[in-house]
Amino acid sequence: MKKILFSDIDGTIAKGNLPITYKDQEAVKKLRTQDHYFSFCTGRNIQETKLVTPHFEYDYLVLNNGAMIVDQNDQVLYRKQIKNEIAKEILKESYQKYPYLNYTFFDGQQTYGYINQKTCILTENGYQEIAGDFLEILDHTQDDIDIVCAFHPQEKLDEILEIQKQIHQKYVGIHATLNVVYLDITVDCTKGSGLKKLCSLLDQEVISYCIGDSYNDLDMLKVAGLSVAAGNAIDDIKAVCDYTTQANHNEGVVAELIEKFILE
Repeated sequence: MKKILFSDIDGTIAKGNLPITYKDQEAVKKLRTQDHYFSFCTGRNIQETKLVTPHFEYDYLVLNNGAMIVDQNDQVLYRKQIKNEIAKEILKESYQKYPYLNYTFFDGQQTYGYINQKTCILTENGYQEIAGDFLEILDHTQDDIDIVCAFHPQEKLDEILEIQKQIHQKYVGIHATLNVVYLDITVDCTKGSGLKKLCSLLDQEVISYCIGDSYNDLDMLKVAGLSVAAGNAIDDIKAVCDYTTQANHNEGVVAELIEKFILE
């Protein structure tokens, strides 16, 4: 039976936007040579994901914590977005209450940010300051929004957890997922629902393997055929997994999983 490996990006196969290790790249090539699938499963949007995968071979991307799925040719297989007016309301209310936090949103084409109280756009070199007002750019956005993110510049959690609480109390069908220090806000999807959706779109039965490190990985790890925690994962993740790697992020965690459990 075919196998499919779902890997988180940040804190698992990569550290920030550093290149993915040669060891992990070669292991994934071997996996795909044996006619199995590899998919990233990440809270990142597609623009953010491309920063760490420019030369990486994969079959699928599960993005926005399960709200979007594309194939290796960027063909959209599944997509759910936040209604434009709801995304604007969430961002404006959060900004008015906590103007010192950092915020981003992705409209399907471009990631805009309010980073360290400066209006920015995401480029291949990271966030770059631009002229204009973040909220005015938001106001002029007509399309629905794929994902909204909020995080404290000093990585504190009190305000982030309060925003998460308010969203879950006020909105039906909106999910605010804590990803270490980031709050990812999407429609009511998770990495677990994204995993199941992609498996249902394939034309054959597959055995799923997953690896992750943090809270937003929990749902996919619980539904995987085999769940693996990166060596640097938080204790809550290690507790639900079948195995914990000896390696830490960006040190070959995916290669360790592939060599131990998948390759024949």
